[in-house]
Amino acid sequence: MFEALDQFVERPFAAAVTLGVGIALLLLGGHWLVSGTVTIARRLGVSTLVVGLTVVALGTSSPELFFNVIAARNGHPDLSFGNIVGSNIANIGLILGLTALVAPLAVHGRIVSKELPWLIVVSVAMIGLALLPPSANGSGFGRFDGVLMLIGFAVFMVSWYRMGRRDAADPLVRELSVEAEAETRASIIGASVLCLVGLSGLVAGGKLSETSAVAIARTLGLSEALIGLTIVAVATSLPELATCIVACRRGHHDLAVGNVVGSNLFNLLLVLGTTAIVHPVGVPASHGWQDLAMMLFIALLLLPMAVTHRNKITRAEGAVLLALYLGYMAWIVAREKPW
Repeated sequence: MFEALDQFVERPFAAAVTLGVGIALLLLGGHWLVSGTVTIARRLGVSTLVVGLTVVALGTSSPELFFNVIAARNGHPDLSFGNIVGSNIANIGLILGLTALVAPLAVHGRIVSKELPWLIVVSVAMIGLALLPPSANGSGFGRFDGVLMLIGFAVFMVSWYRMGRRDAADPLVRELSVEAEAETRASIIGASVLCLVGLSGLVAGGKLSETSAVAIARTLGLSEALIGLTIVAVATSLPELATCIVACRRGHHDLAVGNVVGSNLFNLLLVLGTTAIVHPVGVPASHGWQDLAMMLFIALLLLPMAVTHRNKITRAEGAVLLALYLGYMAWIVAREKPW
């Protein structure tokens, strides 16, 4: 079956359609899995707070997680690297940039004092870990690094849970709790079926996306890392974009920044950690370090934006973020394939 899929995506149009179908399955599968899991957890008596801070918060990272695990397992770690780093760049540059253009984004004090500095610390730590070779083949993230990242992720989850119990009125905690309640469905049997369908969608979508992304890279003569940084990164970041738009429409502008910062932390600790355990993820020799530097730079840039203008990201700053993102995307395409 996989051989037939490989032959099918050799045609450019077929590869593009397959990628679209795969991404759609990733996004729908993540939503269905979260909906079903939330219902089961609530029916078993798990508190809304716990469900909100775990299942709902993890939901937007599930497309990246499944895509990268499948890509790494099939021997395409450059695609995984590009997707993780590209998603983090897109979350800040593209998503926050677009959202801030719609309406200035208020940044909650806790995001400024805790989550955002931690994102910078974790980003620096990831670059430090990347300097240590996972094998004799070069620098990157090995299985031991992956274990360290997952331990760090567990520490963050415990910290967020304690914070949630201490401050239930926190807007981020309150919104996650509301989402958890909204996702609850009537039947636990139906929720179980929804979980299975969602999981199947994530697995199938991950395989289709990975295979078609590799085919597109080969057809266009581009590296897998570049395809991961651009097309796949933007596509798998759509849940974050949807969450930010919904939050702004509800008047919770401060939730947009919290969602993006939390998602970036999940990408570095959970997604990259799990992927590195499945298969070591090297830093692409061509331009990987430049991409890591851009990921750190745009996170650093977000901090002064968050603490100025009465803790708001203005439309002008949103335009700067978006321009940086679009400019960088244009540059990484030009650097690899000078037209």
